[in-house]
Amino acid sequence: MELHHKLRRDPSWHPNSCNICGQLGHQAATCSTGTVNWKNIYGPRAFLRQPTVFPSDVDRAMEKKRVNIKALEEDLDRYLQGDGGVMTHAKNITTAVGQRGPPRQVQRQVVEEPDLPEGWAAAKDAQGKVYYWHKETKQVQWQRPTAA
Repeated sequence: MELHHKLRRDPSWHPNSCNICGQLGHQAATCSTGTVNWKNIYGPRAFLRQPTVFPSDVDRAMEKKRVNIKALEEDLDRYLQGDGGVMTHAKNITTAVGQRGPPRQVQRQVVEEPDLPEGWAAAKDAQGKVYYWHKETKQVQWQRPTAA
């Protein structure tokens, strides 16, 4: 018996019985109980012709959603190494992680370092790596600043 017949009928009926009334001896096409108004049961939308979906359309849609993890990792490595590179895939990071909204505030652990140029301070990130930031311009960098 086909699955769509199994879904429409009472499970207690015999497999060879009528799909409409459940009695043995005839099929739904010759059932004396009458016809079934399938549109009332399943709604008119169930009988509308659906547009054709080609596998290439599905593949194209999936490719748009796919996140390029390798590019994200390369951007993150450049960013963490302090090359000053902009994270070009930053938009994809928020999409991949599912977090949106303002970035969280990071607590600075200020470190005393002698001989820093005027206006500069040193701090440690969450991993304990020292970075440098300018108090007025809020510029942050990994390399120790030199007096210009």
